[in-house]
Amino acid sequence: MTDSEEITFRFDQVPPCARCAGEALLRVRFGHSWTNITGHLVEGFRGADLCPACDSGTTPADDLLALFTVAETIPLTRMAELGCRVVAWVESLHQLRVDIARLRSEEHAYRHSGELP
Repeated sequence: MTDSEEITFRFDQVPPCARCAGEALLRVRFGHSWTNITGHLVEGFRGADLCPACDSGTTPADDLLALFTVAETIPLTRMAELGCRVVAWVESLHQLRVDIARLRSEEHAYRHSGELP
């Protein structure tokens, strides 16, 4: 992770998934950094939604989704387990790379619909 090792969780009143507008179960905010084209480190924050429709299929997300599927509420005795699963999921998000073909496809769709000039 970046210098900011803090992860902020949001369980209650989670807005819809930013990717598909479906039900998001969890929203997190975490430190994120990258090196820009000039070689300088840029630090900031990134947000992510845990969505059953969008995130299924990767082990860290599936492990976390399974925890939410099993229980409507998570007891205090399972908070450490929840924390470990959230950290593993967030770490997996750091490994993601941009899918250029998907980005271009989405850009084309937004331009075609008139949402982008």
